[in-house]
Amino acid sequence: MRKFCFFLAVSAAVALPLSAQNTDIESLSGLQFNFGNPGARSLGMGGAFLGLADDASAAEANPSGLTILRKPEVTLEVRNYQEQQLFTTSGTFPDLNRTAFSHYSQRAELTFGSFVYPIKNWTLGVYYHEPLRSEGSGQVVPVRNEFTGAIKTNVPNFYLPKNGTPVTKTKCEDIRKQANDFFACLEYTILPFLSAVSVQERTFGVAGAYKFGNISVGGTVRYQRFNESSFTFRVTPTFDFSSISVQATSDVTDQSSKAKDKSDVTFAGGIKWAPNDKFSAGAVYKQGAKFTAPTFAANSDTKFEFVKVADTTFHIPDIYGIGVSVRPIPVLTINADAVHITYSNLVDNFISVNEDIRAIDKAYKASDVTEVHLGAEYFFATKIPFAVRGGVWRDPAHSITYRGPLNVPDAVAAAILYPKSADQRHVSVGAGVAWPRFQVDAAYDRSPHYRVGSVSFVVRF
Repeated sequence: MRKFCFFLAVSAAVALPLSAQNTDIESLSGLQFNFGNPGARSLGMGGAFLGLADDASAAEANPSGLTILRKPEVTLEVRNYQEQQLFTTSGTFPDLNRTAFSHYSQRAELTFGSFVYPIKNWTLGVYYHEPLRSEGSGQVVPVRNEFTGAIKTNVPNFYLPKNGTPVTKTKCEDIRKQANDFFACLEYTILPFLSAVSVQERTFGVAGAYKFGNISVGGTVRYQRFNESSFTFRVTPTFDFSSISVQATSDVTDQSSKAKDKSDVTFAGGIKWAPNDKFSAGAVYKQGAKFTAPTFAANSDTKFEFVKVADTTFHIPDIYGIGVSVRPIPVLTINADAVHITYSNLVDNFISVNEDIRAIDKAYKASDVTEVHLGAEYFFATKIPFAVRGGVWRDPAHSITYRGPLNVPDAVAAAILYPKSADQRHVSVGAGVAWPRFQVDAAYDRSPHYRVGSVSFVVRF
């Protein structure tokens, strides 16, 4: 049991919410991120934009689409979000209960800004994009009666026999009786913890596109920066703070880390084919950045001084996408995208802080997924043209899960803390008003565990 408790203490060694995927940090389990296209117009159409790509947000979405712009253009977007992190908070394995803890943006953040300039068959642009931001807190603690202090709902537990796999409480008691040995099957409990996380990724890009005939090609060089911090405080089931463990990421504890450890240069490329004004198709590839992510831990064994546990490298997933756009009538546009995301990159350099799990080949896995996006835009030909938009898309489950054997306490704890997640279906709506030189768009996207609102502004010269 001491070994198990020690595992739970040091397995909370900190990394970032994304690089936390490179080590088994239980306090950061249940996080799922999506890498959608920027712009309220795209968001309102369910993110389906790769085949259309006809505004300045194409610099990030599909740079080949920039050639459709004939005037210099500036675009700004602000977003506000609510995202939920799921923790396993109670129950007996495998019948577990999960609780959603909401993460909020503190205000409407500038998440995209671009300037594009067309020159004959060329279009050049620079842009800023914030594809990822998450900050919030959560807890896995016993729920007590406010008057008596008695525990009403306890933290997750499981029953494990010697040289076996998890069983029910009744089966565990039978094993003890048959073996006439109380230690033939033991109960284990996850230690309570409190956590807080903050993560941000920023992209600074230079894009260029060239058109020949009805085909356009484009590319982007992206300088990407990553900032993060995460803390987990562990206590005993009786809330004995003498056994507390504290973790922090490299930004907080590794004073020797250089700026280059939190940045990378990546490339993206796209192509678009538009044979006429009723049909277009596009494809894009986006290289995922890699960031050094040293992991640290502090507990009573280290006298609460931070000790480096491991050096890992977090690899943001690579993205491959194709899309088509059709215009059956002049005022209606229908888009469809298929986007393949290699979330398996998240475990490219996965390191467990527990030796028993580290010895298991590919104990943690993340599945590559293909998102399907569908969206439409309808323009009303009024004195001041305005548009309404709608879309749906499916976000398959892609969080890291423990898939190794369940024959030791540490492994069962990992399965409790990193269970399989669920798919999410998103629905979005949007609208926009366009003048010859100015345009305003707004959109809202929601799913069971993710909500985001966006407003974009476009100025043409």
